[in-house]
Amino acid sequence: MKLPTIILLRHGQTLWNVEGRYQGQLNSDLTSLGKEQAKNNALKIVKNIEKFSLEQNAFKFFSSPLGRAKETAYIICDTLGLDRKNIIFDNNIQEVNYGIFEGKTKEFCKVTYAKEFQEREVNKWSYTLEGGESYETVTKRIHLWLERVKDEKVVILVAHEMINRALRGIYCSYDKKKMLKLRQKNDIVLKLENGQESIVE
Repeated sequence: MKLPTIILLRHGQTLWNVEGRYQGQLNSDLTSLGKEQAKNNALKIVKNIEKFSLEQNAFKFFSSPLGRAKETAYIICDTLGLDRKNIIFDNNIQEVNYGIFEGKTKEFCKVTYAKEFQEREVNKWSYTLEGGESYETVTKRIHLWLERVKDEKVVILVAHEMINRALRGIYCSYDKKKMLKLRQKNDIVLKLENGQESIVE
């Protein structure tokens, strides 16, 4: 499949990020730092690709519909001077559903759901928490999103660490072991192009 250049962002820091809670498809508001991270990430885009089809609107701006990603996308739009109405919200790029873990801290889940926690640690790729999704399942909806954007030249995407991890694995043809170890801090912007990734400074 032919793939566009993707400027890949994660939402800014949230209250639950600070508290160490699994967010999944529940939501937590951006912190003051999270809002600043979103703005700074937008400035990185301006610095690096202000002539990169932005003025001609020859790009598409996608975001997860979850509140923290939406708020981040709005801040980026405002910083770039873009119309918020141009953001395309797609359910296929909303965060992995953590099922019974959502809203709870990692430490709580280790104790309260010890069996499920351990089984997931052993098999993160295909293990599905009660009411949740596995990475294996999530990659199917990411492929649906990639099919939607395959004919675009440039895509700006605001999503989540788990979704971005799986997307990077697909785009860069990483094996499952490498993909599952990928991280993306809230203040890191990535550029995916020609099957490779790089950090946008």
